[in-house]
Amino acid sequence: MNATTRIDATIVAQAADWVVKLQTAPSARHRAAFERWRASSPLHEEAWRRMADMMQGLDDNVAQLAPNTVRPIVERVATRQQKRRRTIARLLAIPGAGVVGWSLVDVAPWRGWTAGYRTAAGERREFVLADNTRLTLNTNTAADVRFDAQQRRITLYSGEILVVSGHDPAGRPLHVATRNGVITPIGTRFVVRQPDETGGDTQVGVLEGAVEIRPDNAAGRVLTLTHGQTASFNRSEYVEPTALDTSTTAWLDGLLVARNMRLADLIAELARYRRGILRCDPTVGALRVTGIFSVQDTDKALRLLENILPVSVQSRTRYWVTVTQR
Repeated sequence: MNATTRIDATIVAQAADWVVKLQTAPSARHRAAFERWRASSPLHEEAWRRMADMMQGLDDNVAQLAPNTVRPIVERVATRQQKRRRTIARLLAIPGAGVVGWSLVDVAPWRGWTAGYRTAAGERREFVLADNTRLTLNTNTAADVRFDAQQRRITLYSGEILVVSGHDPAGRPLHVATRNGVITPIGTRFVVRQPDETGGDTQVGVLEGAVEIRPDNAAGRVLTLTHGQTASFNRSEYVEPTALDTSTTAWLDGLLVARNMRLADLIAELARYRRGILRCDPTVGALRVTGIFSVQDTDKALRLLENILPVSVQSRTRYWVTVTQR
């Protein structure tokens, strides 16, 4: 079995559950049950191996249970995702503006509501564009695609995307535009996150190749990111690159990785994957959480939080949930 072997999402979620259980002072019974699960199928063992990279630095006791000879998770994710998802060929040959003048200052919030490429809460979709560029949308994401004779343009209004750039025989450059500026890939695979189309910094991570970042209001300033680097930027400036965390693409496997994360921030992330209102009471927002959670079943993730923290999940309705002090 190798890194391209397809593993069912249910097994990935089970492996994530074991990470949480094993880092909360598990009993001998829990450890024995884990070993039985791990030994019951080669796919279980492989899922646990692939979790190892993301577990590094989470908890030494958990990491000891996982083999460390594993390919970087970003490489494994990209290979498997190319084979795993159904593709939809779409072409939008709509004339658009050039690179100059791509500022989204005049883009109203409703543009995201009418975007041609959208995902609902908890949904992930992959598209194959006319130039064979692969575009994967994470939960609650809105984007548009426009090709013309001069360029190929992806506009990300909000959410998170993975772009695997295709080769264009016509030589047209590919650009990704957000409210803060333009990202130009150089034969690459990269992720872009825009938390909100009316505010927030744009975050970029490069999995392969390189990209150039041009903030809208920073004339002449260009930041080049290469493989394994990440950076964020606003309309006027960018921060210096740092090393890309391998958990950045965990969403492609339906996972959320928390490393000493504030509970309020974790709940805000989980809220992106479910309908309705999910909020964290300020009395418990500063609690710290470490673990790997499945976003395919956010109710289960919340129940796990009740097991590892002094919190209670209160539901007014299925669509109005609050995490509060126990």
